[in-house]
Amino acid sequence: MRRLLDSPLGAALAVTLCYLLWAGWYVHHHPVRSLAYVSPYFQGRHAGSPAIDRISPTAGGTVGYDGQFFDFIATDPLGARPYLDNPAYRYGRPLYPLAARAVALGNQSAIPWALLLLGIVAIGAGTYALARLLARLGSPPWYGALVGAYPGLFLGVSHDLSEPLAYAFVALALLTRRRSLIGAAGLFALAGLTRETTLIFPVVIALWLAIAERRRRDGAALAVIGVGPYVVLKLGLLAWLHSLGTPAQARLEPVPLLGLLRQWPWNDYAVQQLLAVVVPGLLAVAVVWWSTRRLSLELCLLAVNVIVLVLLLPKPTYVNYLASGRVATGVIVAFLLCIPALIREGRVAQVWLPVVLWLLPWYSVLPEAVRR
Repeated sequence: MRRLLDSPLGAALAVTLCYLLWAGWYVHHHPVRSLAYVSPYFQGRHAGSPAIDRISPTAGGTVGYDGQFFDFIATDPLGARPYLDNPAYRYGRPLYPLAARAVALGNQSAIPWALLLLGIVAIGAGTYALARLLARLGSPPWYGALVGAYPGLFLGVSHDLSEPLAYAFVALALLTRRRSLIGAAGLFALAGLTRETTLIFPVVIALWLAIAERRRRDGAALAVIGVGPYVVLKLGLLAWLHSLGTPAQARLEPVPLLGLLRQWPWNDYAVQQLLAVVVPGLLAVAVVWWSTRRLSLELCLLAVNVIVLVLLLPKPTYVNYLASGRVATGVIVAFLLCIPALIREGRVAQVWLPVVLWLLPWYSVLPEAVRR
């Protein structure tokens, strides 16, 4: 038993059990479909899909949240188009809803359960992959549980969003990379088709292979296989929908932190994001650089994720932690890759400096998640 508890599997099982306990409590008190937060504003369009028209809205008089669009696509993949706020953008993340439809065997009543189940399984798989990778590098595998404990990913599960599945593919790709570059590239491609922000990982790794390690063929193969399918998908959507679907929340700011500064005067939501997204992201880069004093692939992954997913986030994404916290998931995954180097340098205490700040939002996330 002790051997299991000290293993990557033990870390993954512990995290998965916590999510299952929460899910059991939630579905005992609330309809499982309420996780998707479906709004009558979109569902009530009655635009030709009887299946979507049968969905019961759960968001009251609000416009709901992004989970409803995954629900619509899973329910009626082609018929969902008129019900989406930005079809080219929403169809650019097809893997999560299509996987849920496959798990549910096309049964509409089972789709909400499939969306939830996929999120929980993804959290467990991502935790296991990162824990095993850390153990392989000589670090305690329980550090891998930090990704499962990250409040931003929990919000992904509790709102039927794609980040948990997308970063599970990233974690599995990182675990696979040393043994099979092509296999890792394929997993990165699946991640990109689930959430485009994950493409930072294959792009940075491909550039590192080509420039730092002078493995140009490997870098090119990783770029083509890992990023190519997403490019093909977007071109297909352009031909079909005549749009690349780039909303305001996907356009990076030209100046660091301008998106957060545009929220001035700041309310409690802005302060929370400053303390739980911006500060720990910058602190993570500072800790890794100060501790190792060398340029590494892990540091590059961390720095680029911080630049793109924290410093250059647009104003609409900094509207609240639900948006910016889950978008910044790549920063936490990249930081976990740096932990072995920090431990080798005897900087164990410094590991927890950004981690404590990343975990702070639990004080508000959990109460909201259980009473919705």
